[in-house]
Amino acid sequence: AMCLVSAGASAQVVLFDDFEGPVPTAIAPGVAQREGVQGFAGLGRSGYQFGGQFLRSPTGNAITITLSGLPPHTALSLDFLFAAIDSLDGTGTFPEGDFLSVTLDGAQIFRESFANATQDQIQSYVPPPGVQLARRIDLGFGGPGGYYTDSAYDMSLDPVFHHLPHTAGVAVFIFQMEGPGIQSLEDESWAMDNLRITAENVARCGSGDFDGDGDTGTDQDIEAFFRCLAGDCCATCWGGDFDGDGDTGTDADIEAFFRVLAGGEC
Repeated sequence: AMCLVSAGASAQVVLFDDFEGPVPTAIAPGVAQREGVQGFAGLGRSGYQFGGQFLRSPTGNAITITLSGLPPHTALSLDFLFAAIDSLDGTGTFPEGDFLSVTLDGAQIFRESFANATQDQIQSYVPPPGVQLARRIDLGFGGPGGYYTDSAYDMSLDPVFHHLPHTAGVAVFIFQMEGPGIQSLEDESWAMDNLRITAENVARCGSGDFDGDGDTGTDQDIEAFFRCLAGDCCATCWGGDFDGDGDTGTDADIEAFFRVLAGGEC
């Protein structure tokens, strides 16, 4: 399920999807599809585990995530569970070239190879402590033989995906397993689960566009603000602490909100 929710005083989750329902419009999956996680189920730390379905992609396919209307912020953080499925071949001669590439607005933030098939293959990715959940074991999806093994990683624990400098109102992430060794889904693939993108150092006041329709200070924005104070999920409620004094849903919070609607400061 996807929801835009508050993640604390200065951080805001702008996208979360566990792929248990239809893929949200912000995610263009290409030919990737939701599929049961099979033997990956339960891998991961408490509260952040593979389960149900994930988004599985053949190598060579790009998954594009476009986030629009982001609140004022200074950085983005990216969390996801990564499933390396079947005979990914890592870095080498032949077979060769299975690299997970992740870009943000066209700039590469990650490109490392993954190898599942044999012990002598070269995998460039060296996971930080806690990231590797399983390595070269059969978690489903493949055919017979030792080449059909899988690996699992909790990328939310890799600092390379955190605190990515970013200030624009639109962000585009592209995920792709690419390289000269890409093969069909029956030979190798990958998947993501529990995808979460967080905006950091979010400006608390925002624009007054509380319902996210592009109009500022309308009756719908006011209704959305008061729903936020009552605890409903919305994009810019910050827990109802609109003036940032640590108290939630007070007269001061309401006054700060209406100052913003009038064009003032929090």
